[in-house]
Amino acid sequence: MTRRAVEREFERYLSEFVDETYAAFDVAAVLRGSSGSGGRVAGKLLNNSRPLERHVIRPKLQSYQQQILDQLEPVLDYAATDAAFDAYADDVLARDIYWNGLRDTVRGDRRDRIRERLLARQRSFGDDLAPLVAADSDDFWTAVTESYDRETATEIVQEHLEFTVPLREERDAFAFELTIDPGEVLGGLARALPTLDVEFTDEALRSMRHAEQQVIPTAKADVERAYEP
Repeated sequence: MTRRAVEREFERYLSEFVDETYAAFDVAAVLRGSSGSGGRVAGKLLNNSRPLERHVIRPKLQSYQQQILDQLEPVLDYAATDAAFDAYADDVLARDIYWNGLRDTVRGDRRDRIRERLLARQRSFGDDLAPLVAADSDDFWTAVTESYDRETATEIVQEHLEFTVPLREERDAFAFELTIDPGEVLGGLARALPTLDVEFTDEALRSMRHAEQQVIPTAKADVERAYEP
């Protein structure tokens, strides 16, 4: 089927996932976790969390969304050819949000193991997409039903829309971080305040898990409808 049809449907679910993550994201919890010299800045931002959500949190989540879409490109390249996945591995890894968020303290064998697991996840995605990319129909759901049985399609949805798996498996290996410029967010006298670096890994996991619990059942329901007689 057309490559763009696959991209478009994946993008639809990913957009829903990001929207649900944003809706569930508790920026106050992240700011309350700030300490030390950043405490005063965090306090100012806590009193004005709405601009922070609009100008910092949503753009950050959208940047992750674009990175995931960019990573899909080499995965689809692999799915559409007979070439070995190794030919695409560097490109896939360079666009991986988890690899790019790997803590500097993760080294040696553990770093190598995480690298292989991240690549294996994307290789599996490409393998699962290959029959769909090769399908004759240009209609996405017709191509799905021609390429997989109902059980396989449901398993693919579960596995590849569960974006938090790497973080749940190696929670302390990754860091999701933000740099907040109070002047850009609040304007006025806030321009005199220093920038604030915050980590939001725990809140990212919590809000993304919430999003998965909304989006995956929706996608599974779409699968069920596609196979209805």
